[in-house]
Amino acid sequence: MAALVTPFCENGEIDFPCLGRLIDFQINNGTSGIVVLGTTGEAPAIKETERDEIISFAVKHASGRAPVIVGCSGGDTEHALERSLRAEELGADALLLLTPYYNKANPRGMRAHFLACADAVRVPLIMYNVPGRTGCSLSLDDIAELRTHENIAGIKEASGNIGFFTRVCALAEEDFAVYCGCDEFNVPALAAGAAGLISVLANLFPSECAAMCAHMEKGEVAAARALQKRYSTLIAALFAEPNPIPVKTAMNALSIEGVGKVGGFRLPLCEMSEAPKMALLRELAKLG
Repeated sequence: MAALVTPFCENGEIDFPCLGRLIDFQINNGTSGIVVLGTTGEAPAIKETERDEIISFAVKHASGRAPVIVGCSGGDTEHALERSLRAEELGADALLLLTPYYNKANPRGMRAHFLACADAVRVPLIMYNVPGRTGCSLSLDDIAELRTHENIAGIKEASGNIGFFTRVCALAEEDFAVYCGCDEFNVPALAAGAAGLISVLANLFPSECAAMCAHMEKGEVAAARALQKRYSTLIAALFAEPNPIPVKTAMNALSIEGVGKVGGFRLPLCEMSEAPKMALLRELAKLG
């Protein structure tokens, strides 16, 4: 699944024609799910009215060709719950919900946060664990308890700790999927038992990310490993500065055929620093 960027026009407004082209580019190149309003989509900088427009547009444009997963996070549970209910009302196929950042709840509060949202909606909810962004993490005990809820369908695990990731995969069940949220170890994560990827790299190379999953599903480990190796330096460059600064920079440099440029950023995100930008562009050139 692709964690989509949010394209902006020169005046800073959302570029909906470009968003439509991005969705088509993903679906036409093997991506099996579209994630909007996540970290890569600059969700904290998107107004509530714009959120509604993005969700409605993505659902209508995807038109059942791929599920639309909507980031519905908030620092407090009431805010996250309101967003979750609204996304469901607008047709989201599933929800992506962060740990309650900044507040840094204790274990009971952490679990209550996810349970409140899962109890209120009827669509699947995917938990999102990325402590480098939020300052807090789900524990293995939290995950073991929360996975039993009928509406909690999985977790996007993006701690960056492959040991922790492997232990989370040990909790996977038929109705609870673990998704890799760190492109740097996509193939190791799939080998450890991940059901798939929620990928930043897929914004640039959706067919290659789909191929990684397909190769691993077929047991073609060498072919999957070769793809991970081919893009490993680029992946590092894509996270040399906070996501989505590098990936948008790369997309604008490539101006992908059929997609075009995706525009700039909303403060506090801004243009990429010169040295990491040049390293990113050199790697793109090497990849052809």
